Amino acid sequence: MKTQERIYSLNKGVDSLSKEEHGLFFDAMQRLGLPNEVKQAAVALYLDFKSRPIGEYNADHKNLEIFLMASVSIAAKAMGDLRTDHEFESRMFVNREKLADAEERIIKSFGVQDSILPFPDLVSQLTTRQIESMAEGFAERGLVSSNEREELVRRTYDYLDAAVERGLGPKMSYRGRAAGVMLKAVRDLELQIPEMDIARAAGFDKRTMATNADVIDALLKDSKSSRRKET
Repeated sequence: MKTQERIYSLNKGVDSLSKEEHGLFFDAMQRLGLPNEVKQAAVALYLDFKSRPIGEYNADHKNLEIFLMASVSIAAKAMGDLRTDHEFESRMFVNREKLADAEERIIKSFGVQDSILPFPDLVSQLTTRQIESMAEGFAERGLVSSNEREELVRRTYDYLDAAVERGLGPKMSYRGRAAGVMLKAVRDLELQIPEMDIARAAGFDKRTMATNADVIDALLKDSKSSRRKET
């Protein structure tokens, strides 16, 4: 079953939202220019998360907006309608580190009870979307050319596939995966993208990104030499 179909199978809609929640969803769709299909998927994800023990938040709705925005971000990526973290930050005034944390809480909720999607598949799909989003953000800022962006994405995908084949499991967050393989690809291609920019694009600090990169490097220690032998 496709991702969209699995999300819609939750069968929950805007009628289950409070007036405040509905207003926030509508505002996000307008500001980010997202289609109604993404809104429906985001609402389903948000309501599913809120119904789980791990999804409970303060009665005063202190964390309402960040989890709602995280649901929109995940739904957009899962359905292929990319929006960068910078867009969420500039148009919705959401801190990208808090957005990343809220996304992880939502994704982990799928793994602790009946999952709406196979957990490894969801992590894999979100990772590829994050890679595309990060590369697009670098291109928009002039850090890479169009050709460099394409090569960066291709090389990053190669490293991701190789890491998964060598045992990279879904426990590493999708943003952690994206940052780790992206950092390796940037270094190998000798692109002039500061490590802090890579970390920030993934919603991490440099230390966390470096830790994830070390794990991936350990898995891929022979990948570079293997690629040379093939060529």
